[in-house]
Amino acid sequence: MDVQDLEVKKNELDEIVAETKADEEKLREKAKNLETLIEPRLLQSFKRIRKNSRNGLGIVYVQRDACGGCFAKIPPQRQLDVRMRKKVIVCEYCGRILIDPELAGVKPDAPAEEKPKRRTRRTKKEDE
Repeated sequence: MDVQDLEVKKNELDEIVAETKADEEKLREKAKNLETLIEPRLLQSFKRIRKNSRNGLGIVYVQRDACGGCFAKIPPQRQLDVRMRKKVIVCEYCGRILIDPELAGVKPDAPAEEKPKRRTRRTKKEDE
């Protein structure tokens, strides 16, 4: 690459960054407005969870019968509690808040069905 190509790429990158920055500011403003509607105790807990999580996600959805953050298996009763949306459910392992995929606007994955085990016949040689 020569200097001219680098300048073109830098200009393209600067345009993308400027565009993204404007979108980011709009989203930050929207988040501030929404924060006023949330109970302070819950908001503080969410911010603490988010700060302590590896990828910055404080809320994840149940995906393939597992936590979307740490991928630990979630028991069926717990999944039912999440789907009922009656109370805040947190992952026992990573502490993130679990939500229903439909609430997140994601089409839920169908749970993998177990194939029936094949029964094999024993032969006389196996019995000996």
